[in-house]
Amino acid sequence: MPSRRPATRRGRTSARSSSVPGSPVLTDSVDRIVAEWAIERPDLPVAPVEVLTRLSRVRTRVDEELATVFARYDLSAADFTVIAALRRVGTPYTLPQNVLVDRLRLTSGTVSVRLGRLEDKGVVTRAPSADDGRGVLVTLTEKGARLFDQVAPQHLANEDVLLSALTTDERGQLAALLRKLLIGFEHGHSTSPLGFTVLPAHAARRARAAVGLSDQPGLLVHAVEAASPAAQAGLQPGDVLLAIPDSDDGAEQPLLSCVELARATSAARAHGCPLELSVLRGEQRRRTRLDTVIGGEH
Repeated sequence: MPSRRPATRRGRTSARSSSVPGSPVLTDSVDRIVAEWAIERPDLPVAPVEVLTRLSRVRTRVDEELATVFARYDLSAADFTVIAALRRVGTPYTLPQNVLVDRLRLTSGTVSVRLGRLEDKGVVTRAPSADDGRGVLVTLTEKGARLFDQVAPQHLANEDVLLSALTTDERGQLAALLRKLLIGFEHGHSTSPLGFTVLPAHAARRARAAVGLSDQPGLLVHAVEAASPAAQAGLQPGDVLLAIPDSDDGAEQPLLSCVELARATSAARAHGCPLELSVLRGEQRRRTRLDTVIGGEH
């Protein structure tokens, strides 16, 4: 007969997770997952689960709550995203269908299905573009605009209720962190006014792993403009920008997002001082300074 694990081992999971020093008094379903893996496979680096699984489960619960408001108007959340995208552009509430596809970050087929449903309801119209023989213009009708005015206030009030567990400051902090994470996925590259282009941190880690280098998170230098401050400082494609040294105490601020790079560059230019960076080339770490005075202006 197959061997059985002692029942007491399973029963200790919640007690063990709540007895870890510094653990929260109240736990969620993800805490249970992490605690079980800590027993079954303590070698697995499950820290990403704490963020990504929570994002997924919160999204599932939020979608369920949002759907209740849209259902009152015989709409889905997907329908409302189309209506809102058209309403945001202002009168005459029209966008080329390919632009709408890009803004919604969906496939053209998915958007076509949504538009067909809304067109049947008289909420949008589609017509050939006079400027593009193959293009289609999507317009929010008067009925669609009135529908938006009915739904939007209730939808936003519902969203506010769903965030009730967070203070105003906590909402701002969460929004900033999610913005930083999303920028890394939405911006395939970022170009600095100092003459170089970087790829996001996840791309840097994958690129280094692909050639057998150590796993070092940072921003991967993809290109360097000739005669630019970056070129004069010796930056090369393949370098990884690891951190921004703190001149006051010698500590380093990890450079994991182009948001941080842009902020540091702007601050250095405002003060008319060089931008100092900690750079990894291969496995050799060094510091470099980029001149931030460009064309006689900071």
